[in-house]
Amino acid sequence: MIPVRQIITSVLVIKEANVGIMNLRMRMFHDANAPLADGLRRKELLSMSDEDFESKHSFIQWAFPTPESSNQVSNAPVLDLETAVWLAEKPEVSIFLEAMTVRFLEFLSVNDHWKQRYNHNHLRISRAIQSLRLLHSWELADWFYNKVKEFAGDSFPLMEEADRYWAYYASPVHDRIAGAFVGLAIGDALGAPVEFADRGTFEPVTSYRSGGRFNLPAGAWTDDTAMALCLAQSLIEKNGLDNEDLLNRFCDWAANGSNTSTGIAVGIGQNTLRVLGDFRRNGYLEALPFGAKNDGNGSLMRLAPVACFAKDNIEDALALASLQSKATHASRHAEQCCQILTELLCQLINGKPLMWAVKQTHNRPSNNEINMMMHRNMVDESEDDIKSGGYVVNTLHAALWSNLTTNSFESAVLKACNLGDDADTTGAVAGQIAGAMCGYSKIPQDLKDGLKEERKLYVTSQFLS
Repeated sequence: MIPVRQIITSVLVIKEANVGIMNLRMRMFHDANAPLADGLRRKELLSMSDEDFESKHSFIQWAFPTPESSNQVSNAPVLDLETAVWLAEKPEVSIFLEAMTVRFLEFLSVNDHWKQRYNHNHLRISRAIQSLRLLHSWELADWFYNKVKEFAGDSFPLMEEADRYWAYYASPVHDRIAGAFVGLAIGDALGAPVEFADRGTFEPVTSYRSGGRFNLPAGAWTDDTAMALCLAQSLIEKNGLDNEDLLNRFCDWAANGSNTSTGIAVGIGQNTLRVLGDFRRNGYLEALPFGAKNDGNGSLMRLAPVACFAKDNIEDALALASLQSKATHASRHAEQCCQILTELLCQLINGKPLMWAVKQTHNRPSNNEINMMMHRNMVDESEDDIKSGGYVVNTLHAALWSNLTTNSFESAVLKACNLGDDADTTGAVAGQIAGAMCGYSKIPQDLKDGLKEERKLYVTSQFLS
């Protein structure tokens, strides 16, 4: 009899091999112009007749790939995160998606047979909305969805069942998820060049710049975003949080420069180095006490993926926030600040206003210092009342103040970064909050265009949702 462990290992190897083959086929379709979509090449999909558009089936999976397998086409491509990032980074794929979206709408606009309660084109529409959001932008997915509703006209109420999926895939919640995650990185990159600089001693930050202690190029980010990517990937891969997997990813980042914007890990603090050493030597999955360093802001700065992943269940999100914090910080202060920020982000992602969300956190138990900070009238505080060092309570306070005293993503994040000192982390936390409020689509285009690895960050956020 074959041992169960051997069977499981064999299945996993086969699964990984299948994923690798599928990724290779996707690359062949886009790079080598292989005729894999119902025997058609990519460019040929744009000139299909309406008759072929209706009668052929597997082409739609190649035109609009998603992470879900097809029940109708067994060999259809299934997106994994790595392949999705690869596709999203290719300008020609974006151009193709835009053109294919127009072609799909042309088909819908001149045909009426899909305007009924059930039709196979409804599944195609669901797939297209999801794929466009993952690989291109929420804006294009939302535009396509609204055009579908326009073309459906008076028949749209018949499609109530299908619209439950369409509306979910095109929901602005996904835009706010991208805003929180990419906003973290933008704040990190804006603040990095002035990290460790005393307030008022540097030319105010107004856009990306190069330099700083790590001599980074403009738009590059530091450990805040790198660790957030590790956390996001772990949540996606494990469909939950596994601290062993998370700490292994942190170790790979620290040792090999994975998930960095320059190929080199920068900004690793003493506490993180000690924790990763304890994990490698002894397998510890939670940090051990280490003096005042425990109360640092390292678990707060990377937090956005938790709220993006568990936005629909705040109690689950709070549990994940605590677990990921304990992985590197043996601190109740850090844990409670992570819980507060997580609840704020969940509420903001779901469309609640910031002041309302802040008041909701007043019902959460926290120590006296954190409780007093959250009850402060931050709107009336001045810059002199704000500390921007590495202490986790101060970081949360500074990030909230920056958002409560401004009215746009850009002004909030710049205000946070110009506080100096731990500017990248204050900016990263402020960016999570500001991005969750306004959404990715409202972030200024120059801040998205100038951000290193922006497509990787955006696509990762959408896999979380």
